[in-house]
Amino acid sequence: MTPVTLVYAYYQNGGMLEQQCRAWSGYSATAKAQIAVVVVDDGSPTVPASAHLTDCGLPVTLYRIHENLVWNVAGARNLGMQQAADGWCLLTDIDHVLMPEDADRLVSTTLNAKCYYTPARKWANGKKLDPHSNTYLLQRDLYWKTGGSDEDYTGWWGAGEPAFRKMIRMLAKGHNLPSVTLTHFGRDDIADASTTEWGRKDSPYYWSHNPALLKKWKAGAYKASHPIRFTWERVS
Repeated sequence: MTPVTLVYAYYQNGGMLEQQCRAWSGYSATAKAQIAVVVVDDGSPTVPASAHLTDCGLPVTLYRIHENLVWNVAGARNLGMQQAADGWCLLTDIDHVLMPEDADRLVSTTLNAKCYYTPARKWANGKKLDPHSNTYLLQRDLYWKTGGSDEDYTGWWGAGEPAFRKMIRMLAKGHNLPSVTLTHFGRDDIADASTTEWGRKDSPYYWSHNPALLKKWKAGAYKASHPIRFTWERVS
């Protein structure tokens, strides 16, 4: 069996977190014995994760970032990975659910600690999707060998993810993991499945509007520094 920590950043996603809890509750006894969860509430101003997290039979640890920082995905991921147990972590977005049957497959899979993996993906209606480019099944220490996610990109949408990808590809070999599928929920399925508060590519928050970040990204792979640039607390 392979113990795994699921690591999720949360921001105003109450309905989506409830869906996660329903899935976790349905895990087999075998999966529940091997899986733990870390949730980081990234400063939700009106819909805190604590109000939507229910008992699911898994060890779930909830942290809350005090500041409500725009597009702080990098910081929330860093805090989650800082607090996760050593060993395998599945780092993904809150709208990607590891359903019970795939939890069983995951903990039964033999993995190479020198590599990282990307699970398969499908929509909630069963339609196949390409694998998610910002989901990683990896060892916690490999994550930190990259320096973690670069919090210079906090406040901006877009480039923090490919910047991390460049670095991890310098350190380890990536593999697809077709035996394990994540189920992706869109806003048509659950209204708050993903963040809606700030704009993305077609908005002033798109990272390419920042010349310094654009120059940094084009310079090539680099190790991020100075993670966890905010205050936080453990909630439960």
